[in-house]
Amino acid sequence: MSPWPISQNVEYLAEWRKTLGNDVVKSPCTPFDIPEETMLIRILRSLKNHAELRPDQPAIIDAFDNRRSLTYKQIHDGALSIASFLKSIDFSLGDRATAMIPNGMEWPLFHLGVWAAGGVIVGSSTTFKLYETVYQLHDSQSTVVLTTQELLPMLIEAVKECPAVRTIICIRSSSDPLPEGVVDFEDALKFLPARDITSVSLDSECLVYYSSGTTGIRKGVIHTHRSFHCAIEMCRSHWLHEVYPVLGVPKVDWLSESQIITSGCFHILGFGILNWFLITGSPIVIMPSFDGDFYLDAITKFKPRFLFVAPPIFTFLTKDPTGQAAPLDSVQLIMCTSSPLSQELSDEFFTHHPNVDYAVQGYGMTETAFSHLPLLLHKGANASGGVIAASYEQKIINPDTLAPCKRGEMGEVCVRGIVQSIGYLNKPNDTKFLIDEDGWTHTGDIGYMDERGLLYIVDRIKEMIRVNYNNQIQQVPPAELEGILFSNGKVRDAAIVGIPDDVRGELVRAFIVRADDDLTECEVESII
Repeated sequence: MSPWPISQNVEYLAEWRKTLGNDVVKSPCTPFDIPEETMLIRILRSLKNHAELRPDQPAIIDAFDNRRSLTYKQIHDGALSIASFLKSIDFSLGDRATAMIPNGMEWPLFHLGVWAAGGVIVGSSTTFKLYETVYQLHDSQSTVVLTTQELLPMLIEAVKECPAVRTIICIRSSSDPLPEGVVDFEDALKFLPARDITSVSLDSECLVYYSSGTTGIRKGVIHTHRSFHCAIEMCRSHWLHEVYPVLGVPKVDWLSESQIITSGCFHILGFGILNWFLITGSPIVIMPSFDGDFYLDAITKFKPRFLFVAPPIFTFLTKDPTGQAAPLDSVQLIMCTSSPLSQELSDEFFTHHPNVDYAVQGYGMTETAFSHLPLLLHKGANASGGVIAASYEQKIINPDTLAPCKRGEMGEVCVRGIVQSIGYLNKPNDTKFLIDEDGWTHTGDIGYMDERGLLYIVDRIKEMIRVNYNNQIQQVPPAELEGILFSNGKVRDAAIVGIPDDVRGELVRAFIVRADDDLTECEVESII
């Protein structure tokens, strides 16, 4: 008997839960077919198929100006035009290209073009200062950079210290002339689409995305064509088998399932969602930056079934009067990622949006993509990070002794599977710290697993506040205290940090944004 959907298969879940006492827990999710082709080949074929079915349907739409859009064919041909341009400037197999642009329709044209030319895409935040840009360009040894006219002056300064960069491409926002040597993105698009794409190995670099990792400075996380394609196929398969059936959708019409992207595509989450829905053909409404009014307008107009959000947007929908009043009539499920949400905040969300069926979380990091995905076990809020995803296995260990933790005990979450990255660019020692000799990725996150097999993330190892209380070190998780503070309706936002103390080692300090001016310090103390 097929276990799909797992959340409604009591016997299947019961058998799997008998294994939760093992040191290593395997995924209950049905394995997906491991792709034997690159993401690029899959997406190009999908775009051609979607174009035949719905030639005039927009594949990607600007959330700030819905008149700006691209069809599936325009993305397909535009990406191959970018590949032709890149080949004309001797961009070759294994070269890296940095995208330092906000979310926009240029993203798929550029990153697919880079892949078609045999290159590696590097994501870069548009908020970076000069020194951060220099560091990342130098570390990645990018030879091509795509940026905007607004960021161009800073980038030109950065490139002076990065001799590997040979070409700057600029997305224009005005008629002002570009500096000599800078290529207009529109001129690159005028090249005839490449007839042949550069062949690459599934085990070669696909992308380098930067993360602070489990410790220290930002590091370039390397995903191969195999690991990244598996990550996207894992999510697609999970939604198809574990989410849609529970929501009462036995047959999915992906081409009618609009999706809103708010997370930056220079982040693994935003980039992953972009590629996922390029494959399925779901119309993508992309936001250059978050704006509450435009976001709510997009929900009303495009009627997404799912919302993928970061905690600030979830908080906006829960705490901000505009977000609280938003009609989320089409939304059946909201999924939050990036950092844990408290049960209290999740429950409060439903006081304002009772028509939404599920508020769930997923767990992962740049180094692992999604390692845990939600099971829809009950309606309402679920503060867990979900269960270990298909192809992954999990163990939780004492970070000091490395001994396995019992179920319910807090320890460092470790995962292993085909989706995880191969390590950090130019940093072999950090890679050894991240991935041990048995192939386990050490996440640096403290968590525990409950009797249902659900993972709960408590906090980062390095963010735990260590307080000496009665001559014993007590580890205080900031996220847990923040969740308690959020349970008070007078608190709009909160952050907990540790401050040095000669006697206690560290003390806890709270920073609070009032939702109600009447909130007093005494009330805050009584909450804690």
